[in-house]
Formats: sequence, structure tokens, C-alpha cells
Amino acid sequence: MDVSVSAATFSSFLKCPRKGYFLSRNISAPGALFSNMEARLFALYKAEATGRQGDRLPVLTNFRDMTRASLATVHGVDCATAVYRFSGQASRYDGARDRSSTDAEGPIPVVFSPWDKPELIDSLLICFGAIALAQVSDIWASAGMLIYGTGYRRKLVKTNQHSARVYPVLEAVRKAHEAGVAPPVVLNRHCSTCDFQPQCRQLAIDQDDLTLLRGMTEKERSKIKRKGISTITQLSYSYRPRRRRRKRSVDEILTSGPGRPATVARNDQALRALAIKKQQAHIQGAPSLRIEGTPVVLDVEGMPDRDFYYLIGLRFIDGNKQVQKSFWANGPDGERDIWHECLRMLQVINKPQIVSYGAYELRFLRRMQSRYIGADKYVERLLATAINLVDCLYGKIYFPTYSNSLKEIGRYLGIEWAWLLASGSAAPLMRRTWELGGDERFKRDLIAYNIDDCRAAEKVMQTVAQICQGASSLNMVDVRSLEVGFQHPIGKFDSALPDFEKINGAAYWDYQRTKVYVRTSKTIRKSVGGRSLPRAKGSVDRHVVIEDVPPKCRRCGANQFWAYSRDSSHIVYDLKFTRRGIKRAAVQYHYGKHMCSACRCEMTMYQPPSRYGPNLRAFLVYLVIGLRLSYRTACDHVLSLFNVRVPTSIAQEIKSEFALRYQPTYNHILRELANGPLIHADETRGVVNGRGHYVWVFTNLTSVAYVYAKSRDRTVLDELLAGFKGVLVSDFYAAYDGVPCPQQKCLIHLMRDINEDLHKNPFDEGLKDIATQFGALLRDIVATIDTHGLKARHMREHTKAAERFLEHVRALKCEADVGLALQKRIEKNEDKLFTFLHYDGVPWNNNNAEHAVRAFTRLRNVIGTSTPKGHRDYATLLSIQQTLHYRGRGLLDFLRLGRMEIA
Repeated sequence: MDVSVSAATFSSFLKCPRKGYFLSRNISAPGALFSNMEARLFALYKAEATGRQGDRLPVLTNFRDMTRASLATVHGVDCATAVYRFSGQASRYDGARDRSSTDAEGPIPVVFSPWDKPELIDSLLICFGAIALAQVSDIWASAGMLIYGTGYRRKLVKTNQHSARVYPVLEAVRKAHEAGVAPPVVLNRHCSTCDFQPQCRQLAIDQDDLTLLRGMTEKERSKIKRKGISTITQLSYSYRPRRRRRKRSVDEILTSGPGRPATVARNDQALRALAIKKQQAHIQGAPSLRIEGTPVVLDVEGMPDRDFYYLIGLRFIDGNKQVQKSFWANGPDGERDIWHECLRMLQVINKPQIVSYGAYELRFLRRMQSRYIGADKYVERLLATAINLVDCLYGKIYFPTYSNSLKEIGRYLGIEWAWLLASGSAAPLMRRTWELGGDERFKRDLIAYNIDDCRAAEKVMQTVAQICQGASSLNMVDVRSLEVGFQHPIGKFDSALPDFEKINGAAYWDYQRTKVYVRTSKTIRKSVGGRSLPRAKGSVDRHVVIEDVPPKCRRCGANQFWAYSRDSSHIVYDLKFTRRGIKRAAVQYHYGKHMCSACRCEMTMYQPPSRYGPNLRAFLVYLVIGLRLSYRTACDHVLSLFNVRVPTSIAQEIKSEFALRYQPTYNHILRELANGPLIHADETRGVVNGRGHYVWVFTNLTSVAYVYAKSRDRTVLDELLAGFKGVLVSDFYAAYDGVPCPQQKCLIHLMRDINEDLHKNPFDEGLKDIATQFGALLRDIVATIDTHGLKARHMREHTKAAERFLEHVRALKCEADVGLALQKRIEKNEDKLFTFLHYDGVPWNNNNAEHAVRAFTRLRNVIGTSTPKGHRDYATLLSIQQTLHYRGRGLLDFLRLGRMEIA
């Protein structure tokens, strides 16, 4: 396929491959503002440069008008008209006849640039013209001419230095053209002066593309995409709030110094993505804005290539009147005049304080101070109090915009620009076109653009001031409310209400065990007293000689044997428990081996048992299950205390053997729970060979059972609680709602959730009302329980108060989201919040299950990953250990005595 590449397509592909593809396919943009402006600018500059250069510039020929026959009369070729044609691949003309750029016999590629600072793209365009020229003439121009800037200077560009960059671009153009599919949208800096910008930007918004985030570099995007994140919405889910640091006491500060230095503010792209997804401004840290005089918004427009400022805009309030001033310079000579006019205006204002959006205006003040002497001290005072609004926003205030640009934030705050495609990059293009063409329309548009920038910066200043004062009407989120507080579930409870402090103290397991349950159950009253099982008698070290002869051969039935080995022995290591402690006991068994005289079958009257006796085996299980030691630590413990070496594999076998032996005991505990009047239920994660499985916990006041399951669904509940008619105490996990029995939700869970919401939303009146009523009700109930225990005849007196609380919640009109969510939560579970008031011995919280869960988590931290069988073994033995613990018994004595039932 024959493909041609024009100079416009080539230069566009360098700036944006997608734009280059559109031009190669003759796809027109929705508008032609920038393309027409650039065409007019380059035409005016080319005409002016041709007239200024005179005879020094060779006569230029349009590339389309050039043929091989006319090469002898062609002296210069306008690279803007160059066209390269190729089929297959971009052909390299390394073998073409080289000639000097000063050789008058051959044409010279020429490029015009109206800007005073040449760019790389100009040199690449000259090289492109040389390649296109070599395709026609077979002569490689080793250098080309660049005419640039206001002085129409000339620069020779060596094409050999840039050919290695040009050929890959030509090949990329060819592949994109043949593919027939536009390259993906990648928004970049060129978009602000591209007519395809509205189309590409809308497509990027529809795709939720990451290139919309202007502050994200290509390296950062690549790193994020390697994690599987390709959209802004996906990026928002990667935001992780910081963990709030613990507040140090005064003594710690005095003894260890002021602590770590404050971290430098950074732009968190994940937090910005979260703000865009939620369409809420997110406030991080404590932004500050101090206005100590008359704020004067300053916005300056300049020509970066010439380091020249041509437009100054001031906006301030004089009394009750809004004042806008614009100072325009026709050329570099007028810069001094507009600067002095600006100073005179500032000196009239009472205590002016410069406010700018970005550091460009502050650099302008410093350069004017150094260029034009006369007001150094006054400018120094202006700089000392100047405010850069970007510094107030950066890393602190995240508006739901794709960047911190003034245009995006201004439009979010309701400011519209008269020039719809306004941008700081497009302004120099319009200014240069005005300089060459003298079109006053461009001047008016630039002044109006500068005024709109001042309006937008003023609006941002007012919004930031309101945010700092906490009086903004924007939909905002304080990021501190998303942070994970420096607290632990079993640590100090930070109470939002005085009543919650006492209630939380009454929920601890030890407190309820010694002050509440002893008034409720005789069994617990005895267990708290500390009774234990009687200890078994131990054995003493001895030698045992076994001299018995087999009565007959197990193979042939003969009764005559002869002994062929009399010195066989086997040592069994065990532990001896005494009143003063434990010591090692070793028993050596001596026995002989016999052989049948008829069939030569070997036989013995002694079958060697395990090398480890029952007390030692029970002690190993006690170390692993009762003390939560790892196998290696338990074996090292036995070795260091009793000088008995036990391999970790043997310890695992012993654990499995005990789990199998006590399976009936475990099943009895499950039946006892299912047939009882009360069950506390909870669940936690188990780790099985890298996969997240679960362990369910079922307990009452005297028994505990752990059940391994592959998931968190309600299958386990349906199997174990089938036919259960007692009261089920649980948290607010929805799976428990399907159990057909009376239920009591854990009120301490609810209270802690309310407490956390109060800390995050202290001004939510509906939430505060519910919390206050709930705290007062629960405080009175806890006081009754502390006095009389969990007895229904005393707790029923709070039934009417509980009903009044529920009616109050139903009638409440909450407006905020958090209060409304709590109201719906209470209404949904109103029949499960105060069930304990009608039953004897039913607690108001799930403390028993949480205590049992913590026992498993401590064991889980030791065992790490395991197999399903290993988790089931652990569940069996831990259930027995915790049940004994709840009943005031010891696991070691229970295992040593070999009992199967827990009385």
C-alpha cells in the first residue's frame, strides 16, 4: 500500500500519535481554531522573514512543484510542503550522494519558526525534508537552514545527527496508517493547542483514562498499570488512609525531643481519584490562608521564549467596589511602562497583599525587581506577604477535578471563560499572531482571558478561606475521618460519652466472670473458686526384664522354640509428676527373641511401644495447645528441661493422635451447645495453605467449640444449629439472621460503632441524639445487671424504656447520612437488640465468643499456615482446652488422667 506522509502529519505525530493518525487519514477536527491560527502565524512569519532576509535566503520551491528535471534550478525547499512516500518500510538513504549544505548546485531544506527559542521538532522537520528531498533527487542534504525568532536569525542544522530519530517515527506512522485503528488516547501538554482536544478529552472521560490526571507522569502510570489498575475509579480503591500516630505525652516530648519532622506535602493521586469518584472535595491536614491586608489578585501573561511580559492584570476590592485593571504592552519596550503603572496602582491600595495562582507571578515580581531599579524595598515587602494559592491547595485540598489547574478548579467553582479553549499554552500563540498580523480581536481576547483568570483566582482564594474557617458550602470530606485511628480492639477505649466508659468497663470478660456470672450460675461460682482434678500417681525409674516364652507359634502352631537373642532392649521416656514438680522418668525394657523350631518364625512376648510415655505426650499437647507454643519451641522446651529429644514430626503425630482420641469429647461439646439454652457465635479467618478459610466459634458460659469451614456462608450454622431453640448472641453479620431462634445482637459492637461515628461526625445532631438516648438506657441496664446478675425478673423493668427508645428512633428525622444509616440499622434489628431482658442468663454482648476468638487467633499466629486436617485437629483440642478453662479446669491434668468426658 502506497502511503504518503506530509510535513504536517510528521510534526503532528511527534506531538501526538493520535493526531498524526487523524491527519494521515484526512480526518478533520471538530474545530479549526488552532490549526487556522498556526497556519496564519506561519504564513505571516514566512512572508516577513522572506522580505527581511532578501538575497541571503535562497528562492524557495514548493515541494509539490519540484521534479527531477527542475532540480538544477531549485536552491531551497520549504520543508513545510515536504511529502515522503514509501511502500513496505521507510527506506534509508544512507547510500545517497552526500553534499554540503553550502553547495549551490543542490536544494537546501528550509524551516521557519516564529519562536525565539528553537525546539527539537524544528531540527527533526529539517531532517524530514532532507529525507523527502533525497527520495526525489538521490542527493542527501547534510545540513538544512532554520530561520527563527523576531530577529529572523539563521541556524544550520546537521541532518545526520537527527536521522536516527526520524526513521522510527516514519515507521510508526506507516504502521498506524496500515492498522486502520487510531492510537489510544494519551492526553499530554500539546492538547491545550490541539483542535482534537474536545473529542479526545471526552473519549478519555468516557474511558475513565488515567491520562486525565495531569500530575501523573508516564512512569507513575506504568507502575500503576502493572498492578492491574487502568482507570481512575480503580485507582480510587487503592487509596489507603494513613494510620494516625499516637499522641505523645509531655514527658515523652521533653525526654525525646520534638519528634519526627513534619512530612512534606505530596499530591496523592489515589486520593484525587477518590475525590473524583465521590464528587466531593477532600481535605487533608490543616490548610491555612492568612489575609492580613487588602488581597490583590495578580495574573501575568508573557512570552516564555523571549522572557518578556506583555499583560498584567490586577483585581481587588476598593471599599464596596470591585476593581479590575489590565496593563498591556505592545512590545518589549512597553514592559517598563506597564510595570510602573502596576506599581503606582499597588501603592494606592491600602496594605496590598499579592495573591497569585502559581509561582509564575512571583517570579515576575522578582525579575521586575532586578530589571527595573527604584522600588526594591516595596517589592520586597510585597513578596514577603505574597500568597501562592497552589501552595495552599497542594497535598491539602483535593477538589473533584483531574488536576490543580486554575481552569478546572475555576470551572468546578462556577467560573466560565469567554474563550472556551483558554489555556496558558495557547495565549503565546495568540499573542504572536497579533504581533505579526495586528488583528485587534486577538488583543481583546487576551485581555478578556486575563480578566477571567483573575476572577477565577479570586474565587479560589475565597473558597480556600472558607474551607480554612470551616464555613464552606461545598460538599467536603475531612480525610482524617477516613484514617485508621491509633487504637486496638482490646486496648484503651476512647469514649465519646461518659456513659459509654462505664458500659465498656462492664463488658470485659474478667469483670463479668467474677462479678456477673458468679451471681448467675453455681457451676461458674465453683469454677472461679479454682477446683482442679486430682493428680495421678507417677512411676519411678526402673529396669523391666521380660522372660516369658511364647505359648505357641503364630504361624504353624508348634510349641517348641529356641532363643536366638537375649539382650534386646527398649527405653521409654516419660515424665513423673510429684508434689514438688516434674522430673524425667526413663524405663528400660529387656526382652528376648525366640524362633520356632519348626517354621523358623521369629517371635517375642514384648511389643515395643512408643519411645515417649503418656505423660510426656500429654505434656507436649499441653505446650502446643494450652501454652500456644510452636512445635519447634515445644520440642526445645522438653529438651532443655528433661534432656529428651523429640522430633517436630513426632510432636505433630502426637497432636493428631490426641485429636482423634478426643473426637467423641468434641462431639459431645457440640451436642451440649446445640441442646443448651444459649449460644454465643462468632467467626474468624484461618489460613490453610495460603487460602483464607474460616473457623467458627460457638460458646456458652461453660463450653466452647471451634468448627473449621471452607467459607463464611451460613452452611455451618444450618448444620450445627438445626433444631436449636435457645438464644443466639452474635454480632451484626447477616448470616446469623437466618437462624430460626430468638437472637440477641451484641450491644457493645453497636455502641463502639456509634462511638466511632461520633468521633468522625461530631456535628451530626441526629446521630448524637440516638447515641445519648442509647447510652442512658444501656447505662441503667448495666447498673441493674451489676447488682442482680442476668436475671429476667430484675431486667424486665427496663422493657418499657427500651420500647420508648425504639419508638424515639423510629420517629426521629435524621438528615445526615451517618445518622440516617444508624437509624435504619436500629430499625432493622429492633427485635434483636433487647432480647436479653426477657431471659435468664443471657448476656447483652458477645464477649464470650470474642474471648474464645482471641484464644484461636493467638494459636493461629503460632501455627501459621496449615492443612484442613490440621485445622480440624487444632479446633478439636482447642475446644477441649477452652471448655476446661471456662470450667476452671486444667488441660494438662485432664490429658494425663486420660478422661474422655468433661464433668
